[in-house]
Amino acid sequence: MRRKVPALLLLLLACIALLAGCGDDEMTPQSENKKGLMYYEAGDYTKAAEYFVRAIELDETDMEVRNNYGMTLLQLKQYDDALAQFEIVITNSANTTKDFDRLNKFAIRGKGLVYIQKQNYTDALTCFNNALDIKAESGWDIDILHYKANTLECMGYRTSAIDIYTEILAKNKDDVSAYLNRANLYRLEERNEEAVKDYEAALKLAEGSYRSYIGLYTCYVAMEQKDKAKEVLEKAARLQVKTNEDKYYLGQVHFYQKNYKSAKIEMEYAYDMGYNEADYFLGEIALADKQYEEAVTHFERYRANSAVESPTVCNQEAVCYLALFEFEKAQRMLDIGLGVPGSPARRQLLRNQVALYEEQNELMKAYTTLQEYIVSYPEDVDATTEYKFLKKRLGLSQ
Repeated sequence: MRRKVPALLLLLLACIALLAGCGDDEMTPQSENKKGLMYYEAGDYTKAAEYFVRAIELDETDMEVRNNYGMTLLQLKQYDDALAQFEIVITNSANTTKDFDRLNKFAIRGKGLVYIQKQNYTDALTCFNNALDIKAESGWDIDILHYKANTLECMGYRTSAIDIYTEILAKNKDDVSAYLNRANLYRLEERNEEAVKDYEAALKLAEGSYRSYIGLYTCYVAMEQKDKAKEVLEKAARLQVKTNEDKYYLGQVHFYQKNYKSAKIEMEYAYDMGYNEADYFLGEIALADKQYEEAVTHFERYRANSAVESPTVCNQEAVCYLALFEFEKAQRMLDIGLGVPGSPARRQLLRNQVALYEEQNELMKAYTTLQEYIVSYPEDVDATTEYKFLKKRLGLSQ
């Protein structure tokens, strides 16, 4: 499963909420901005936008309000309009008598967030670097570094992203998110021992972290430490469920425990609560039950809601199409998955490519693909045996 451009949190920095207000009975730019911030923080972005527009109508030169409005448009997924507001701030903040650097830094950060949503990672990275070059409001730098690391990961630069999280932890050794995100990257790079250390560090700071327990579980599975993996899941299953996010992660725990009945109920609830990633697990549950068409529906919906392609999901969808004897669709999914460089799913994708060629009786293609596979994964004894069988069947044995 991908590590998405996580579920991106567009946080309004505390400093823009600390604005002087005035009486609610007087319509001023300050009062309308204050109301907009109140609705923003309550999650009512449509209403927040109305008040920010009023504030701008009353004073077009207030760049603070435009920054706030840009963030609100970003939450409303009106990306081009958000970008336009941030551009206005950058163009006009030089005319202000104060806060030039602060206004610019926030606007440039905002542009970076827009570019992430538009999957323009090169421009996003440039924006975050430019924002970090501005020395004002250095308290924002850790937040910006998190987004920079996320952008680098989306671009496939995992090692660089790991370096950024290391930089963050040098500034703040208690940053739970940095430990978790770096651990996830270590795990994807198959640096499982380093990942375990980071997950354990995160657990010391946030004892009830489902994400840390699930990360530890996946590491122990990869390290073939089954008893530790089982123990970690049992601990996670006993955590107190306080939020909808907790219910989503509890669904993952039950999934890994193969308690599919409970996991399905929890994942369906999670999807209804806005956790689109639940579709991946619902697809896996359907696949385990051999409900291939249902599984494809979930995997397709997952891909449609994802910012980046997941080779793992492509592989699982290809498995479904193989079971349904829809070979052209299976090939399409394998091509997409194999087209993503550096994916941990590449091993399984290649094995399923071999299976597809064999189903289509294209034995020479299966043979040459197995040759490529064995070079990369010589420890797979079954693949070596199959390779020798194909070689003999094709009359290539000496």
